[in-house]
Amino acid sequence: MACRCGIQYMADLIIEFLKDYGYWGMGIMAFLAGTVLPITSEVLLLFFLGVGLNAVGLVLAATVGNTIGGITCFMIGYLTTKEKVQKFFKVSDRRMKRADILIQKYGYWTAAFSFLPVLGEVFLLSLGVMRVNRMKVILLMAAGKLFRYAFVVVSAIGIAKFFGY
Repeated sequence: MACRCGIQYMADLIIEFLKDYGYWGMGIMAFLAGTVLPITSEVLLLFFLGVGLNAVGLVLAATVGNTIGGITCFMIGYLTTKEKVQKFFKVSDRRMKRADILIQKYGYWTAAFSFLPVLGEVFLLSLGVMRVNRMKVILLMAAGKLFRYAFVVVSAIGIAKFFGY
């Protein structure tokens, strides 16, 4: 029985830590997920939501962090070549060609879909390699990521609770 209380005490401490530093933690993990690291920030977002952090604050922290991570991807592409991107990040010819075709067809608008798993990072690397307008890419990327995180939270808790009703 004493062991169970110790586990409960530790769980309570962890939850309090997450509540106190959760927004920073969400932002940092979303940043890492926005780069080429295989991290699923949506799961963490739902976890933080479950321990009682504010939905709007979490969406904003995740959006800012993930957008900065996306800017990192874009700038890596901007500062290098397609061949180096493919070699270093192990992007297959098929994925790169697919991204190139979509970017040639839709231009900077593909940045709005940079939230897509795997392909999103390839979009941003390709947009950078193609030297597409940075401000348009950043604005569309941020809008897409905001939409994605808001959708995840609203799906989990409902629209009324998202806005505090």
